[in-house]
Amino acid sequence: MLYDVLVVSNGGGGKRFTAERDAPLSVGQTFEQDSESYRVLAIQTGHGPFDYVIEAEWLASSGPSKVEPA
Repeated sequence: MLYDVLVVSNGGGGKRFTAERDAPLSVGQTFEQDSESYRVLAIQTGHGPFDYVIEAEWLASSGPSKVEPA
Protein backbone atom coordinates (compact mmCIF):
# COMPACT_ATOMS: atom_id res chain seq x y z
CA MET A 1 0.00 0.00 0.00
CA LEU A 2 1.23 3.46 -0.85
CA TYR A 3 0.72 6.18 1.78
CA ASP A 4 1.17 9.94 1.57
CA VAL A 5 2.07 10.91 5.14
CA LEU A 6 1.53 14.40 6.57
CA VAL A 7 3.28 14.84 9.90
CA VAL A 8 1.95 17.18 12.56
CA SER A 9 4.91 18.54 14.51
CA ASN A 10 4.63 19.69 18.13
CA GLY A 11 7.60 22.00 17.61
CA GLY A 12 6.16 23.85 14.61
CA GLY A 13 6.77 23.10 10.98
CA GLY A 14 5.59 19.94 9.36
CA LYS A 15 6.97 17.12 7.30
CA ARG A 16 5.59 15.17 4.38
CA PHE A 17 6.82 11.88 2.93
CA THR A 18 5.67 8.86 1.00
CA ALA A 19 5.74 5.45 2.66
CA GLU A 20 5.07 2.01 1.21
CA ARG A 21 3.91 -0.70 3.61
CA ASP A 22 2.90 -4.33 3.31
CA ALA A 23 0.07 -4.03 5.85
CA PRO A 24 -2.48 -1.25 6.36
CA LEU A 25 -2.11 1.27 9.16
CA SER A 26 -4.88 2.20 11.60
CA VAL A 27 -5.58 5.22 13.81
CA GLY A 28 -3.52 5.09 17.00
CA GLN A 29 -0.93 2.73 15.55
CA THR A 30 2.75 3.69 15.66
CA PHE A 31 5.22 3.16 12.83
CA GLU A 32 8.83 3.99 11.98
CA GLN A 33 10.24 5.78 8.96
CA ASP A 34 13.92 6.71 8.55
CA SER A 35 14.75 6.05 12.23
CA GLU A 36 11.86 8.21 13.47
CA SER A 37 8.67 7.09 15.19
CA TYR A 38 5.19 8.38 14.37
CA ARG A 39 1.61 7.80 15.59
CA VAL A 40 -1.32 7.74 13.14
CA LEU A 41 -3.87 10.46 13.99
CA ALA A 42 -6.22 10.21 10.99
CA ILE A 43 -6.56 8.33 7.70
CA GLN A 44 -8.22 9.47 4.47
CA THR A 45 -8.74 7.16 1.51
CA GLY A 46 -7.72 7.57 -2.12
CA HIS A 47 -5.96 10.79 -3.07
CA GLY A 48 -4.35 10.75 -6.53
CA PRO A 49 -1.74 8.00 -6.79
CA PHE A 50 -1.93 7.19 -3.06
CA ASP A 51 -4.11 4.52 -1.46
CA TYR A 52 -4.34 6.59 1.72
CA VAL A 53 -3.32 9.94 3.19
CA ILE A 54 -2.15 9.66 6.79
CA GLU A 55 -2.01 12.48 9.32
CA ALA A 56 0.66 11.50 11.83
CA GLU A 57 2.27 12.85 14.98
CA TRP A 58 6.06 12.72 15.35
CA LEU A 59 7.04 10.83 18.51
CA ALA A 60 10.84 10.40 18.59
CA SER A 61 14.09 10.03 16.69
CA SER A 62 16.38 7.12 17.36
CA GLY A 63 20.02 6.68 16.63
CA PRO A 64 22.44 3.83 17.25
CA SER A 65 22.37 4.34 21.02
CA LYS A 66 19.84 7.05 21.81
CA VAL A 67 16.13 7.74 21.74
CA GLU A 68 14.78 11.27 22.00
CA PRO A 69 11.39 11.36 23.77
CA ALA A 70 8.51 13.34 22.31
